[in-house]
Amino acid sequence: MKKILLLTAAAAMAATASAEGYQVNNMSARQTAMGHVGTAMKLNSESIFFNPAAASFQQSQFDLSAGFTGILSNVRYRALPDKDNGYTTGPIEKSDNKLSTPLHVYFNYKPIDRLAVGVGFFTPYGSSMNWGDNWSGAHLVQQINLKAFTVQPTLSFKICDRLSIGAGLMITWGNFDLSRSMLPTATGNLTAAGGLKLAATKLQTKIDQLQQLPATPETAAQIAALQGYVGQAKAGAAYFASHFENQSIVSAKLEGDAKVAIGVNAGILWDITDEWSVGMTWRSRMNMKVDKGHASLNYASSEAQNYLTLLNTLSVMSDEPEVIPGLDRGTFNAELPLPTVVTWGVSFRPTPKWEVGLDLQWNGWSAYKTLNVEFNETELGIKPIVSEKNYSNTLAIRLGGQYKATDWLTARMGMYVDESPVDSKYLNPETPSMTKAAYTVGLGFRPAKFMTIDLAYSFVSSADPERTGSYPIYQYGNPSQLTDVFSGNYKLHANVFSIGVGFHF
Repeated sequence: MKKILLLTAAAAMAATASAEGYQVNNMSARQTAMGHVGTAMKLNSESIFFNPAAASFQQSQFDLSAGFTGILSNVRYRALPDKDNGYTTGPIEKSDNKLSTPLHVYFNYKPIDRLAVGVGFFTPYGSSMNWGDNWSGAHLVQQINLKAFTVQPTLSFKICDRLSIGAGLMITWGNFDLSRSMLPTATGNLTAAGGLKLAATKLQTKIDQLQQLPATPETAAQIAALQGYVGQAKAGAAYFASHFENQSIVSAKLEGDAKVAIGVNAGILWDITDEWSVGMTWRSRMNMKVDKGHASLNYASSEAQNYLTLLNTLSVMSDEPEVIPGLDRGTFNAELPLPTVVTWGVSFRPTPKWEVGLDLQWNGWSAYKTLNVEFNETELGIKPIVSEKNYSNTLAIRLGGQYKATDWLTARMGMYVDESPVDSKYLNPETPSMTKAAYTVGLGFRPAKFMTIDLAYSFVSSADPERTGSYPIYQYGNPSQLTDVFSGNYKLHANVFSIGVGFHF
């Protein structure tokens, strides 16, 4: 039972961190269509994200770009053969994820030829996963939603006609909510029934001992009280034994708002010739902190709540910890790193109608080694929780291009491969990370000289047909004691649609 708290609280911030992992790459419909390349391209106000140095190459005095992306993902899980399922592969279980809609808005202004100032708003990190209340891994996650928002003021300066630099601040905050069952759905009802039955047996033993003592009013009252508990415990054991098979009895919902974190980004762009450009950007690591996260407990029925409360009471009477920890009685704090990101890019323009780009991105995910969750109210007696993540640094490679067919129509295409930071020994359904491959297409329209409309579609899937992994579950208060392993095969794919509108004047 002690592992329940670890399973619940450790995930509170686990999904708040995301390139592959919990990172969102859709910062422009135009660049989504080109496989997210852009480090060595001149993208006007959208350069605020892709490379702030390029913003000073903007031709117009003002440039405004805005858009949103719809991400509809689907993940499938299947348990591995083991003794618990008769050495047969488990049934396919599917997530039912709602549509995620990251946004982006950029504005760039050139007061003089060599200088540009701008600001961007976008959602660089986020995730949405809904496995349902009663799937086999509900004790790890039922549903999770998280978002991170960034406002980025930026300054760009052209040192000379072909060389520019840029830098800005990243002002980031976010929020999340997570639900998970406090007991496994497959065995939770039997665990609760067994706990109450055992408590009734212990109480009956104590009653038998009291009945051997000389009869007094105090002893008689104590026996009567214990007999009342025995009756309630037996009724509760019978109730759970006949209800909630393969269902969640009680779930915890954790919610938190992260404090504002400040980071720095910088970039350089060199137009080597009219045909070739190279660029580099750096985005600093940030630490997202939740000081006072809150939890609530949701029971399957009022009877279940009453009997589980009774089970907690009887456990405390036996000098044992509560079976269902009182997470809703306290607040927690946690800290999660958003990794350093370094990107190198090159673009090639063989003719005025063609442009091709290649980006290589390094993500410093090794900063995410453990997740520590601590409850602020020490009087609750809840020990700090340490969950191992052991992420590794990753590389992503992106290739894309565009062809200007006419003055009003541009066709785009691209692809990328994004490496997973998660070792198979730590793969979990909160963020079932796997190396992703994506294929992208899109069109750009210019209905007026001052206006552009960009459309993009991307299909994202795992680079391998499926990924097999496990997630270790350690005993609460003793992170060296392995108590369970959640293993299985995961498959995923996502359909991504983007639309953007730009104005230049």
